[in-house]
Amino acid sequence: MKNKKNNLDERQEQIMLQIEHTGCWIAYWGLLISILVQEIVYRGDFRYVLGEWIVFMVLCVYVLAGCIRNGLWDRHIKPTMKNNVIASLIAAGAIFLFTFIMIIRNFPDKPVGAVAAGLFSAAVVFVLCLIALSAAKRATEKKQEELEKEDPEEE
Repeated sequence: MKNKKNNLDERQEQIMLQIEHTGCWIAYWGLLISILVQEIVYRGDFRYVLGEWIVFMVLCVYVLAGCIRNGLWDRHIKPTMKNNVIASLIAAGAIFLFTFIMIIRNFPDKPVGAVAAGLFSAAVVFVLCLIALSAAKRATEKKQEELEKEDPEEE
């Protein structure tokens, strides 16, 4: 496909990028919420959310790979261990609630089992999320160092 001329000036281009940015994050959170609600409604039958899950994972991998490849982390959050722990705790809390709801809905007479399963799931997610965020932090910082060495204007 032939590249077409960009008809937008710089201000319009920035507005378009902001619209696309917002649309991407609406799609991201909308897909995640849709997957979680369908999992609860359909009692964990993964067949109902397989399409959304695939799109969600492609979006996650694309954003992660693009950010790491360009040495970017976030506009507002620094890549620190403290922030990684906080994000991992948030993910663990969300998984605890989700697991608890799924189990208590299927086995209403087993609240202790639901709490135990939720805590176990939360612990596993916390560890895996912290490892993944630490690896991404390290890769991003390594790429930032490479980019700083390549940029002659910095000196």
